[in-house]
Amino acid sequence: MVSTAVFHAISTEMVVGSFAIAALGTITCALATLVPAINEKIPSHLHSHLDSAAYVASIFGLLMVPLAIVTGYLTSESMGGQSGMSLNKMIFSGLCIGFWSGVISGRRLCGYRLWEHRGLAIVQGCSALAGFGTTVILGSIGGELGRGETALDLLPFDLGIYTPPSIGIVPALVLFLFSGLALGSVLFLQSRPVIE
Repeated sequence: MVSTAVFHAISTEMVVGSFAIAALGTITCALATLVPAINEKIPSHLHSHLDSAAYVASIFGLLMVPLAIVTGYLTSESMGGQSGMSLNKMIFSGLCIGFWSGVISGRRLCGYRLWEHRGLAIVQGCSALAGFGTTVILGSIGGELGRGETALDLLPFDLGIYTPPSIGIVPALVLFLFSGLALGSVLFLQSRPVIE
């Protein structure tokens, strides 16, 4: 029988891979908007394909995040229960969902014309960069939980992400639910921007 750890490894690889594609495509499109020299070297059809690939990959990655959360929870339960790092994973999962939902929402609301505006391109690129950063931190916490080491151990400083939060699980759940409600109101109640 296949263990939950295998399903967790599969789901996390799908999340990281799709978000890597989404971040690369989004940041490339943002740089093409901001730097004329880059824009001249990228054909318009390639720019359009990068934008589409980033959009689809970010949607797929966002759909895979709940599966990664559930399988991660089941894996940690089978390994002896929750730890402080599991709570940190929950908090960073909320941040990851928030950043990538912002990327998807910006692209959905503005369409491809998003890349015609420098300010929107900066916001979109920064959101994708922050989203991928939280994805890397999530993977780092998972590596620390599962193997006791991560790629972020190569950094010359400590990020402080492996220590338990001081707020506890109930306040963390409340904050997670509140952020979900705030995100839902932004996604479904906010009016569409007018791009001229």
